[in-house]
Amino acid sequence: MPHWKRYLFVVSGMIVTSLIAGGSKAQTLPAGNAPRPLEALGMTYEKFSTFLGSCQKECRQHQKEAKLGYRTSFDFPPYSFTVESGKVVEVMITADSFEDFVNEGKEKWGPPTRLEYQVLQNPDGRESRNGTARWQLPGGVLVDARQTRIAAKVVGVTKLHLDGRTVLLTQKDLPTDGALVIITNPSAQLTEKPKPVPVL
Repeated sequence: MPHWKRYLFVVSGMIVTSLIAGGSKAQTLPAGNAPRPLEALGMTYEKFSTFLGSCQKECRQHQKEAKLGYRTSFDFPPYSFTVESGKVVEVMITADSFEDFVNEGKEKWGPPTRLEYQVLQNPDGRESRNGTARWQLPGGVLVDARQTRIAAKVVGVTKLHLDGRTVLLTQKDLPTDGALVIITNPSAQLTEKPKPVPVL
């Protein structure tokens, strides 16, 4: 087999294997039944658990930890819900575009209370801008968005037959300047009464 074909075969196999391995850990929410991030924030774990779909081994362990009140997260791309002390305390969103998220946020919540850009010099001489944005919503809810590089998404896998072998060629979009968005309500967490500590 020519060198480039062998390389393509190995790389394609590694990519597909990593996708399968990564996908086995993800949990799924029933179609059309996922709670919206702002609705989920503050939701009790009992109510949140009704949205959980089929659960693999790792997810079942997270469910046990959540029932005991420990801090644990449930990943449902593009969302991640963090549960602690019996309720959802944080929602993280991975957005494909920072600028698009900021524009959507302006439409929903008005201008951000803070929007800043930091200009960075790359090793190759090009400049890049890294943005951060924050909204302070009623009730003490904070929405923090930070610009970050989002890895290319796989848009398809094509089977090629080369020299009697089947090669899987993955097709990807280009990486994007996306956003990591964290939604919390620090004021609600501060006003909670501390749980009694058992005395030994």
